[in-house]
Formats: sequence, C-alpha cells, structure tokens
Amino acid sequence: MTQLAKNRSFNKHRKLYSDIMGKIGEYYGRHGELEKAIAHFEELVEYGRKYRIRRVETRALSNIAVCHAQTGKFLEAVETWKDILAKSKETENKIHMLNNISAGYGYVGDGSLSLQYAFDALNKAEDNNLEILKISPLINIGTEFERDNLHQKALDYWLEAMELAKKYKQTPSLINVLNNISLAYSALGKKDLALKHAFECLELQDERGFPRDMAGPLNNIGYIYETSGDLDKALEYYQQSLDAYRQCRDVAPMANCIANFGSIYMQKADLEKAQKYLEEALDIASTTDVQALKNRIINMLAELYAKRKLFDKAYEFLRISLDWENEYNVNLKKNSISINEANYYKRKIEGQAKAYRKQNIELKRKNKLILETTNDLEERNAMLSDTVEVLNWLVSVISHDVRAPLANFNRILGMLLDGDIAKEEHDEILHSLKKSGENIFKLVNEMLDGIRLQRRKLDLSVELIQQDLVPIVMSIFAVYLPIAMQRRIDLNYYFAEEKIEAVIDADLFKIAIRNLLNNAIKFTQAKGTVDIRVENLGDMVQISVSDNGKGMDEKTLQILREGMVPKAGNEDLNDGIGLGLTLCRGALMRMNSSLEIESTPGKGTKIYMKFNRLTK
Repeated sequence: MTQLAKNRSFNKHRKLYSDIMGKIGEYYGRHGELEKAIAHFEELVEYGRKYRIRRVETRALSNIAVCHAQTGKFLEAVETWKDILAKSKETENKIHMLNNISAGYGYVGDGSLSLQYAFDALNKAEDNNLEILKISPLINIGTEFERDNLHQKALDYWLEAMELAKKYKQTPSLINVLNNISLAYSALGKKDLALKHAFECLELQDERGFPRDMAGPLNNIGYIYETSGDLDKALEYYQQSLDAYRQCRDVAPMANCIANFGSIYMQKADLEKAQKYLEEALDIASTTDVQALKNRIINMLAELYAKRKLFDKAYEFLRISLDWENEYNVNLKKNSISINEANYYKRKIEGQAKAYRKQNIELKRKNKLILETTNDLEERNAMLSDTVEVLNWLVSVISHDVRAPLANFNRILGMLLDGDIAKEEHDEILHSLKKSGENIFKLVNEMLDGIRLQRRKLDLSVELIQQDLVPIVMSIFAVYLPIAMQRRIDLNYYFAEEKIEAVIDADLFKIAIRNLLNNAIKFTQAKGTVDIRVENLGDMVQISVSDNGKGMDEKTLQILREGMVPKAGNEDLNDGIGLGLTLCRGALMRMNSSLEIESTPGKGTKIYMKFNRLTK
C-alpha cells in the first residue's frame, strides 16, 4: 500500500488517497511503529488542509492524538481532541471526541472531568436517538465508578453497554466491556463469572486475528488469578500479556503489567525479582501522564524497600510519591474543580441523565403513535396515488397503442376500397391487419391484467431476456410501411448485422418502437424520410429513429427531457407526442434503458435508445 501511495497519481481520487494513507498509518499504529504512524497522519493533516478536506484533517489529527495516548501522553491527546471538538459540527464526531476526552481524563486520574465528558456524550447520544453511540460513554462511566471502588454500580453500566455492543455487533467495544465486566466480578468476589467473561473476551480477540491486542485480556485473567490466590497461574498469563505488550508498545498498560510481576514476586517473598520488575515498570511509567500508575509503582517500591529494611530508600520513595501528588494536585486546580463541586456535578449529571431517560421513554411512546398514524396516512395516500397513476397509464395506452393502430386500420382499408393497393398485395395486407388486430387484443388483455394486478398491489412483471432485435423491429416496420407509403414518406431500416441481440422485454420494446415510429411518421411531411437504425456499440446496442420533419424547439425539448407532458397550445404536441414519449420513457426505464432526443426546428428529430447486449 505504501508503494501504491508513492508511485501513483491520485489527483482525481483524493478520497481514495486519504483512505490508503489512513490505513497505512493505522497499520503502523497497531503494530507499535508509532513514529511512522504519526508521520503518515501528519502528512494527511497537511493534505486535508491543502485541499480543504476537513474530514481528512480532523480524522488524522484524532489519530495522532491516539498515538500520543499510546505513548502515555494523555494530556497532550486530550488537548487535541478538545480542539477538534470545538471546531466540529457533526453530532456523531462530537460524541466521539467527548468519549476520547473522557477516557483521557480517566487515565490521568481526573475522575470528575472524565465523568462530566462521559455524561455529556451519553446525553448527546440519547438526545439524537443514536443508541449505538451510547456504548462508549457507558463504558467510560462504569470505569470511573470502578476506580472509586463502586463495583456494582460500574457493573450495571457495563452490562448495559455489553447488551448494546451485542445488539449492534460492535466487536471491539464488546471486547473492551467484557474485559471490564470480568474485573468487576473479580472485585465482587465472583471468580467464576469473572473468568467466564475474561475468557469470552480473549476468544473474541483471538477471532479478530490481532495477537498484539490480546495483551489486555491476558493481563486481566492474570489479575483474576492473582486476587484469588493462584499466583503461578497469574504469572503464566502475565507473561503472555507482557510478550504481547512489548510488541505493540502500548506504554502505560505495559508498565502496569510489569508492575503486576513485582506484586506477584513480593507475595512470593522474592524481593530481588520484585525490585527488578518494579524499577523497570517505573522507568516506563515515568514517560507517561498516568499519575495513578506512577503512584502505584512508587508505593509498591516503598513497601519493598521497607521489607528489605532499606528505610531511607523507602522514605525517599514515599517522599517522591507525596511530591508528585502535590504537584499533580496543583496542576489539577488549574484545570479542574474542587472535590465537593465535582461530587455535586456527579450527582447533578446523573440526575439529568435519569430525567433524560424518562423523557426519552415518553417521547419514544409518542413518536411511536405519530409514526403509526403517519404510516397509515402514507399507505392510504399511496393507494390513491397508485389508482391515479393506473388511470393515467390506461389513458396513455388507449390513446397511443390502441387508437393509433385502429387509425392505421382505417387508412389501409380506405386505400383498399379506393383501389390504391394492387389486388395481388391484398392477402399480405389482410394478414398484417389480422396480426395487428391480435396485437391490439393482446394489449387490451395486458391492460386488464394491469388493473387486476394494481388492485392486488402487485407490480407488472418485466421479463428481461437476451433476444434478437431484428425480427421484432421488422415486424413493426412492416405495419408502418404502408402508412408511410400512403403519406409519401420514405421509411427505411438499417441493421449493422443480420442478427443483433440485446437484453429486453419484448412487449415493452414493441411499445417503445411503435410510439417512436408513429410520432416520426406523424410529424414528417410528404416526400420526407424516416430511418430506423440498429447497431452495436461495444457492450451496448443503440437504436435510433430519425426524421427530417418539423422538429422541436429547445423549450419543448427541455420539457420532454424532464419527463413532463407539454401543455396544450402547440399544434404538434396536441397530436400526442408528449404522451408518446412519456410512454416510451416508462417502458425503457423498466428495461434499464433511457432515451436521448436531438431536434432542430424545420430540420427534424433524432431519438436514441441504448440496451445492454449481455445479461448481467
């Protein structure tokens, strides 16, 4: 994909280029090559700005923030997401940014701001009936309650999130929430349920085929075994988790996993090994913004040094923990709110969320009634519209496909009675009249079938079959040749080959050709010419009917191109060309075809139709 992006020009395919570059960046990010990922996303930011593609720029900036979060720079990521949120106009994007900000504040230990942004996201999703977008805020809210040791409350939010993730088949979210649920059950002392959800999460992650993403579930299983006293089993899973973390370079979780080794070896009284793992964990955690993780490791080291009777060292680390905590609290005062105020907002936001849920339930009930009433009215309106449409269709067919052939009968019979046609041609003409009569009879039957089908709310069937157009066109040509001769019009046909096949419905095709020939002859003066051509154009077959008759002006052409029937007032159109073309267009549309019209007043008209040569 990288070679493709470098070596091809995407000037006419900017969306494709941005999608490819985005995928490359995501690939590098998923495989721990964060510098390369950031470089690709920064290039996309410039690309989006250069071509003013806001969506590309925003998504690339968000992905850069995700890369910073992977390296533990959560506050830097939060600032980027806040900037995107301030400029975003799309509701869904706003909800995504609110969720990201909530998660970022959660990682750095600011639970009050994390909850505030999570509830904002949840309320916005509920207000806009975006149920699928409630999943992430529910997970974030549960996470904050879990950090406050409110395990049952956290579990309630996570179980709701799990049901939505299953309903909408959101596998990544389902994996995340199953992980969390397993930890909640573990904290509540329900080891079997904890392991059940943890292994379900691990199985789903394995099915996705991303081994590096299995680090989290493996670490959680280890933690469940540790808290239940099975230290050897815990070490086994921690080791598998650490191997995966070292590949993906997800820094903060990896430091936490290494600290878990220290916890195990402290319980096993192997203080030397414990110190080695904890010091490594601290080195890694120190590169991140995750203060809670740093303090956890520092406190574990202080406890370890105390056990080794290195009290000065223990005091030094406790002092570091206190200093970092004080510095962190000073920074929080600049960006956060007091504990009492935070608790107030927690209660207020939760109360608002409950009130919104009740209002939504009532609104959904009322909306359901409105929707049912609307559906009933739309159904009745559709029935009336269909009835009017069928009546219009009947008038069109009777006017053009019944009246025109009957008028031709009268003309030909008049020619026979006047002796204008030689007696040796009478038999052939009478056979042709008989066949035309049968066609009219068939058409009347089709009209009656159409009425019956309409009453049953069924569509008229269209049988698209690949078949030879030459004999069909010739049969219609034979009917109109005597009419053209009577009007002293030269009617010609041109076939590029003896056999030309296309995908058509024979009956609809005949309707289209009959109406076009009828119009061409009708609007061509004596000694004029009408031509019908059938030729192959690659994968298509083109049929054209042209004449050198009266032609039409641009205003009339525009009306016809828009599929409208011209109003009375034009002497040519009063004869029915508008309805004739409307009927043609309807027949062609059902055969996946269309028509194009070229016309010049005083010079004539040419109409093109194209059909597929092969069945798709």
